[in-house]
Amino acid sequence: MRHKIIYFLFIFILITTQFLGCGTESKFNDPRTYTHFCFDTVCTITIYSSKQNDESKTIDACFNLCDKYENLFDKHNKNSDISKINSGTMNKAGTKKTASNNMIVSPETLELIRQSIYYSKLSKGAFDITISPIVDLWDINNNPHIPEKNEIYKTLKYVNYKDIIIKDDTIKLSHKNQALDLGGIAKGYAADQIKNLLQDKRISSAVINFGGNILTIGSNNGKDFNIGITKPFGENVGNYSAKLKIKDMSVVTSGIYERYFKKNNKIYHHILNPKTGYPIENNLYSVTIISEKSIDGDALSTSAFVLGLSKGLSLINSLDNTYAVFITKDYKIYLSDGLSIDSDNIITITK
Repeated sequence: MRHKIIYFLFIFILITTQFLGCGTESKFNDPRTYTHFCFDTVCTITIYSSKQNDESKTIDACFNLCDKYENLFDKHNKNSDISKINSGTMNKAGTKKTASNNMIVSPETLELIRQSIYYSKLSKGAFDITISPIVDLWDINNNPHIPEKNEIYKTLKYVNYKDIIIKDDTIKLSHKNQALDLGGIAKGYAADQIKNLLQDKRISSAVINFGGNILTIGSNNGKDFNIGITKPFGENVGNYSAKLKIKDMSVVTSGIYERYFKKNNKIYHHILNPKTGYPIENNLYSVTIISEKSIDGDALSTSAFVLGLSKGLSLINSLDNTYAVFITKDYKIYLSDGLSIDSDNIITITK
C-alpha cells in the first residue's frame, strides 16, 4: 500500500525499575521492541510496562491484525476489498468500463470508508479517497513523472468523495473509472485497533510506530514520551525541528520532504490537491497532528496541509483534543491553540 512515509526521531527513555513477576505490573530495564513489515513499511511495537510475563502471543495477534487490515485495504492487492471495489468499474472481459456494481465489503472496510467520508466533509474535500486515479497518474512511488495537462483534466472528474454510495454493507462508485485509495488513512486506523488490542491484553505502557504514525499507550513510567519532529530536508538522521512531550496520544506528520522528485529544479511531491490534480503549492513543509486517535492524525495531517496554514489552523482549532504543528518553508513553527513551545523548541500540550 502506498502511504505517507513520515520519518520521526523517536527518543527512547529507558525504564530503570526491575522486572516483576506475573500478576503484577512488570517493567523492564530495557524496552522490548518487536518489528514486522506491513503497509509497505517496518512497523514496530515497543512495550515499556506490562502485566504479562510473555507478550509473544499478544504481539503475534497484533501483527496478524495488521496483516488482515493490509489485505483488506491495499488497492494493489487484487483480493482486497478496495481492489474489488475499484475493479468493479470493469466488465468481466476487462475491456470496457461501466459504472461499478455494489460490492459487499467487510465491516472494517465499511467503517474505514465511512470515516474517510466524514473527514472529506469536515475538510470540505481537502481529504478525498477517490483521488486514486490522480495518484496513479503521477505514480511517484514507482515511475515519478509529470502527467500531461489533458490527462489530469480528464481524470479530475472522477475525483469526488460524494460519488461513494453506501447501502447496507455494500459500496458503490457512481461513475466509471473511479477508484479508492485508503493510503492516507489506513495506517492510522490499524494503529488504533492495535492499541485497543494491547490495552485489552493489559499492556499499560507502549509505543506503536507504523512507519511514522506514532501512537503511545499510557506514559513512560509516569513521564511524557518525547517525540522528535523531523526537520524537513534535514541533512542528517535525527535532525529535528522540535520535540513533542505527550502521553497516551498519537502523532502523525504529512510533509513534502520524503516522497518527491525534482524536474527543472522544482519539487513535485506526493501530497496532491484533489481539486487541481497537482501537488499542493503553499508555504508549508509539514503538518504534524497530535490527537487521541491515530486515524484522526492520518486524515487531518493531509487535510490541514492541503488547506494551508490559515485554513488548516482554523480547522484544527475547531476540534476538541486535537492539536497541530505547522512548519513553513522558512522553518518557522506555527502552533494551534492548546500548544506551547519553549526556547529549546520543546512543545507541550497546555489544555
